[in-house]
Amino acid sequence: MLNISLLGGVSISANGAIVKPDMGPAGRLLACYLFEFAGRVHRRERLADLFWGELDPDKARSALNTAIWRIRKILELGSKGAGQHLITLGEDVILQQSHSMAIDTHRLECASRRVLSHSQTGPLVDSDMKDISAAVEGYGGPFLDGYDGEWVLQERERLHCLFVRSTFELMRVAANQGRYEQALDFGRRILATDPLRESVQRSVMLLLVLNGQRVEAIRAYQRLVTLLKLELNIGPMPETRRLHNDILSDDFFDHVERHLQAAFGYTPPQSSRLS
Repeated sequence: MLNISLLGGVSISANGAIVKPDMGPAGRLLACYLFEFAGRVHRRERLADLFWGELDPDKARSALNTAIWRIRKILELGSKGAGQHLITLGEDVILQQSHSMAIDTHRLECASRRVLSHSQTGPLVDSDMKDISAAVEGYGGPFLDGYDGEWVLQERERLHCLFVRSTFELMRVAANQGRYEQALDFGRRILATDPLRESVQRSVMLLLVLNGQRVEAIRAYQRLVTLLKLELNIGPMPETRRLHNDILSDDFFDHVERHLQAAFGYTPPQSSRLS
């Protein structure tokens, strides 16, 4: 099995052993590109221009051919015969999706589809939450961290948005079920990678109070004020200040339903309302 990590940097391992391919920067990026977009058809000319655009066409094409040969050798390390999944047909290059490859970005996408479609497919049960949570935990950081290029930046933003949306939905489901500690864990995962996402900061503050950690909620607000001032030279949004003021007041739970609706789109049923 070939395990490929593209989140938070690049790491490839074959059956538990780290693979250190000798491919050069352009060849490594080509491998990452083919792994990320497995199943798609790529034109040789575009790949050569994308990764060896500084070379003349003949040298770029030769470099591409060499890189493809080396990528096949890497695929073989994971499973005998797996090199045949990298297909070249005339001017087309295709890396077929295969059970011999496990790619962290693909796992994240699969988990995201499950969690974001559960309103149509039915509620998330404990086994769903466990499986999807494990995939979300695999978000090790930005896609190809340390690399740039238009395609890298676009994919990085897309995957980060998927991570945030999926993790927030897990947070919302857990909060709706009264699992505040679990919901907080999801919120903290988001903030670890995106601390300036103020809507999630508010949700975490709310959950802290519901979890009996009112003092920590106040501290979270104070840390947010400092962060916003330091990073953006702005203050919290009006709704964040309003939540903070309600937390400080003695009648917080008179407003809790409004805050739950704003944060998670639900209010607790009449029989289980907090007081």
